[in-house]
Amino acid sequence: MSDSQATPSDLTVARATDADWDEIFATDARAFLMTNPLSAAEQADLRGKVDDADVVLVRDPDGLVGEPLVGVSMFYRMTMTVPGGSPQPAAGLSWVSVAATHRRRGILRTMITELFDQWEAEDQVFAILTASEATIYERFGFGPTCFAQEVSVDLSAAKMRHRADRTSSPVNYAGADDVAQRIPELHQRWTATRPGALARPASWWDPILADRPSQRPSHSSGLHYLVHEDGYAAYRIDQSGEPARGDITEVVAITDDAHTDLWRVLVGLDLLPTVTAAIPVDDPLPAKLTNHRAVSVTGVSDKMWLRILDVPRALGARHYGADLDMVLEVGDDFRGRGGVFDVSIRNGGAIVAPSAATPTVRLDISVLSALFLGGTPARTFAAADRLWTDSAETLAALDRAFTTDRAPFAGTFF
Repeated sequence: MSDSQATPSDLTVARATDADWDEIFATDARAFLMTNPLSAAEQADLRGKVDDADVVLVRDPDGLVGEPLVGVSMFYRMTMTVPGGSPQPAAGLSWVSVAATHRRRGILRTMITELFDQWEAEDQVFAILTASEATIYERFGFGPTCFAQEVSVDLSAAKMRHRADRTSSPVNYAGADDVAQRIPELHQRWTATRPGALARPASWWDPILADRPSQRPSHSSGLHYLVHEDGYAAYRIDQSGEPARGDITEVVAITDDAHTDLWRVLVGLDLLPTVTAAIPVDDPLPAKLTNHRAVSVTGVSDKMWLRILDVPRALGARHYGADLDMVLEVGDDFRGRGGVFDVSIRNGGAIVAPSAATPTVRLDISVLSALFLGGTPARTFAAADRLWTDSAETLAALDRAFTTDRAPFAGTFF
């Protein structure tokens, strides 16, 4: 992979340098409908999270004014929890945009191919992304794997069920110093409890804790933090409408007791008729209320997509819920990284080897990637004609093996 090379359309692709960043920020602001480019502080935040060598730029040397930047893509070096609690490196694809002036010239595929070349050369096993559009990334082998429910909670009807062993609240508001000291460690403990959870190094926490006014929604307060010994919650007050509402940005609970204690405070906030939140699809909040109708699901959306880059290593990295023997055929039209594999799962672990046997399960790499964290059952893809098994018994065994105790939840937008 060269530092700079010609694309088939005579555009050029190269990695970023310090001199490129003003134009990168302006291009990003235009592509993602920002009212203004990022402030100097926000630019410094981003520069602290990504290396120049991990940013791909495409320019048009025949542009009317200079060599305009017509394509940007990059990735963060992230850590993702897989089923069983193991943290695994993952390439977090982000900031992907193509100028409106240069559509349908192969720029997106060129940038993605460049990054895949790098990831494979580095022996990366997983790539992940958050998608602004749902129709773009399956062609590259990504599948939606983490989902969230958007909920609105009617505080006039939301009362937590009484617990005799909870006579006082183990939750307190925290100031900036206590938040900075305690929150990152609590979040790190939480990541081990959820497949799909993304760790946050210091370079990610600094801008989160800064809570810059330019990063807040219009007419919203700064973040208020509630801290528990086994979790925390953060929320804002949104004054854009009448009456005001509370927007809960995070509820990070390592234990069920922490979840109960934090939500007891959140549903008891004064002078607010409602609060909103994005929670895991298996969140037990409605069952903890005396009136489950107080929680209205206003939407369900994909929050993270996954792409397996190395099938044997990926399957060997996670824990499984049941034993399984299968001959797995994986199609990968984009990179040719599929194949036929003998998969033997025993006592939660998988042994994977190339095979010449007749497949008992066939699927595309995007489907395997969507299944990997346990967020969608195999039977759903079988019903959609996107997964084939040689028998109903094999399909049921596949579902049992890939199921997880908790729904995957990324928890971090990137």
